[in-house]
Amino acid sequence: MEILLLMLMYQIKHWYADFMIQTYEQTVKKGIYFDPIGMSHSLDHAYGTAVVLLLFNIFHPLSIVSVVLVTVLEVLAHYHIDWFKVKFGSKDLTKPIFWCQFGMDQLAHQATYIAAVWYLLVF
Repeated sequence: MEILLLMLMYQIKHWYADFMIQTYEQTVKKGIYFDPIGMSHSLDHAYGTAVVLLLFNIFHPLSIVSVVLVTVLEVLAHYHIDWFKVKFGSKDLTKPIFWCQFGMDQLAHQATYIAAVWYLLVF
């Protein structure tokens, strides 16, 4: 049950950071390596992950080392997944390839959450 709770919390965090607070400028600047505005989107995810893990800690104790490690690794993965998609992916929303790549991007993010949950609760 704890695994499902943590996955749900990650899903809510991901929805909020990607679809509620992400700005147009962030979406454009993610394709410029180390652009501060592009990086700020990944930092939004890092803050969200830290909040999720600290809240989850109420139900399942986590070490501070694990919380920091997972947060740092996720922000690095999120940044590079997004950078790769924006840098090399299609920009044309009318083409099926754009939606395929968008789906692959979301799948990659979900895989990072599965890895984080595995590390935190199974490993």
